[in-house]
Order: sequence, then C-alpha cells, then structure tokens
Amino acid sequence: MRFVRILSLLVLFSFTLIPAVYAKEGLTVAAGAGYKRLVEQLCTAFTAKTGLPVEQIFGNMGQITAQAKESSAIDFIMGDKSFLDATTLSFSEEHTIGKGKLIAAVAKGVNIKSLDELSDPAVTRIAQADSKKAIYGLAATEFFTNKGIGEKIQAKLLVVGTVPQVTAYVVSGEVDIGFINMTEALAIKEKVGLLIPVDEKLYSPILIVAKRLKQSPNGKAAGSFVSFLQSEEAQAMIRKQGL
Repeated sequence: MRFVRILSLLVLFSFTLIPAVYAKEGLTVAAGAGYKRLVEQLCTAFTAKTGLPVEQIFGNMGQITAQAKESSAIDFIMGDKSFLDATTLSFSEEHTIGKGKLIAAVAKGVNIKSLDELSDPAVTRIAQADSKKAIYGLAATEFFTNKGIGEKIQAKLLVVGTVPQVTAYVVSGEVDIGFINMTEALAIKEKVGLLIPVDEKLYSPILIVAKRLKQSPNGKAAGSFVSFLQSEEAQAMIRKQGL
C-alpha cells in the first residue's frame, strides 16, 4: 500500500514538472548596446505574439562575444557582420537586420554646422566608443583617419565603452560632439542641437545581422524568432529605427 502511494506521488510530481519546464522555454539574445532600443522592441513584440520570454544581454561587441564563448545559453547575437565573422564563434545561420549609419550628434548650445569644424579650437571635446570593441567606434576612427584629422583631434577625444555612453555625454553637454548610430540618433534628436550624417564613403560599410549560434539550446523558439524577424511587423520596427 505504501509503495502504491509513493508511486502515485511520483507520477503526480512528474506531470506537474511538465508545465514548469515548458514555461521556461524561451530565448537568450545578446546585442551591441547601440541597438538596445531596437532589440527591446523586437523582443517585447515577439513575446507578446508567441508567449515565449526573451532574456536580453547588452554590451559592446567585445563583451558580448566573450560572454558567448564562455556560455552555452545564448541563442542569437545581433551586431556588425564583419565583427562577428572575425570571431572564432560558430554560427548556424545568419539574417540581415539592416545597414548601419554613423551619425555625429552635436550638443545643444554648441555652434557646429559642419564636420569640417572638428579640428577648430572651438571644439574642445569629442566622444566616441572604443574602436576595438564597438563598430561605431571603429567607424568614427576610420572617418577621422580618412578625413585626415586623426592627429589634429587626438587630444580632444574621449573614448568610452559603448555608443549609449557617448549619447549620455552629448545629451548632458559634457562633450561638444559624439559619434553614434542612427538608432540612437533618432531617439535623442530632441535632446541635441544637431545631427550630422557622416559621409558613408569615409568608413567601412556596416551590416547589422542576427546570427544564431550553433550551440543555441532553444531550437523551436529560435525558429519562431527567425520567422518573426522576417515578418512585416518586425521589418516595420527595424525601418523605424533607421536601419
């Protein structure tokens, strides 16, 4: 009798575990901090549509790829294709999100009308993300070099970890100008004095992609996420964010 009672409890317990395990099914998406707003919107809409939760991780691409190497929990990385292609990470598929654009954001009260003025004495502080870890930091460095002003503005440069940090310095007025991506620029256009698109011929093309890691642990949910990214709803969000 006791054996039957124990067996009954074990059977009941095993059935109660099924919904709990299913409830934990979802995704982990890691992305460059410059696309935090876009990724949050996409993941919120995906969860609303499917009921599947998405854990989100943000940082510069150096941090993101390092974490992906150490963890088997990440399903997708969103970021610059050239940067991700150069890593030792193994990917199973890739989906294009859009083309990135470098934008110079001028702080309110700063009288700058053209990027030809960067080397002028009136410009005292310029912010950019780390060129070794963030694609828009690299794009800014390439722009300075190709424009022939790299050495002239070296003493003015404030190098920070991520694009959102650059944004924060521009909005607060702690720097005169900062180099960010279009997505960040659209979000802060009312908080800065001027947004100046950087000539795309003066930096390498930036293609933003979503790459699925081979170690992705959530196959079904990952397939649903890919389908969502290709939907008109997701594409409309992406276009609205300047990609």
